[in-house]
Parts: sequence; C-alpha cells; structure tokens
Amino acid sequence: MARSGGLLEALADAHALGSAAVLLSVVGAVLEAGKASDAELAALVSPLHRALAECVGILAAEGEEGARGE
Repeated sequence: MARSGGLLEALADAHALGSAAVLLSVVGAVLEAGKASDAELAALVSPLHRALAECVGILAAEGEEGARGE
C-alpha cells in the first residue's frame, strides 16, 4: 500500500493530473469543432466526472497535508 505523501502517491497524482489534462484537450477540441452529437457529448460526461473527482481528491489531500504542516 502506498504511504500517504510517498513516492507512489506522487506518481499516481501526476498520472491522474496528466490524464485529466489530456481529457481536457480532447473535450476542448470536440467542443471547439462544434459538430459532436448529443450522444458523443454524453459519452464524455463520465470520464470528465471521474477526472474532476480525482483532481478534487488530490487537492483535498494536499490541503489536509498543509493543514497538518506536512
């Protein structure tokens, strides 16, 4: 199990943030093109939700570490 604040957790966070950045680029391109169907747009909702939840979790964990003075 990864230790809180350890190397594995940092790598997992970096991977999650990198994946979210790629997803953001893809969604941005789809929206900019303006030709996606409702079904195609709907297919993006779950991945966006997961990515947002991961990013919020990372920020919350960092906030808790800061509050504890770590």
